[in-house]
Amino acid sequence: MTAQNLIVSAIVVACSVYALWVLMPSSARRFLAVRLVHLPLGSKLQSVFQRAAKPSAGCDCSGCDAVVDKRGPSNKH
Repeated sequence: MTAQNLIVSAIVVACSVYALWVLMPSSARRFLAVRLVHLPLGSKLQSVFQRAAKPSAGCDCSGCDAVVDKRGPSNKH
């Protein structure tokens, strides 16, 4: 197998794992994160898994009932 095939295979596997993680239901992602947080993977991945293992109420925004004006100050004359 050539180096090019190995690199392409690694990229395809990495993209597949990322897509699976993002599209996975939050309960399954939390289940896996609780188990993966105990592996010696490095501080960056460990912090990602710790955040994913925490139960959350939704999308980590300010809430669906809060109105956030992202337009900034406007000139009303």
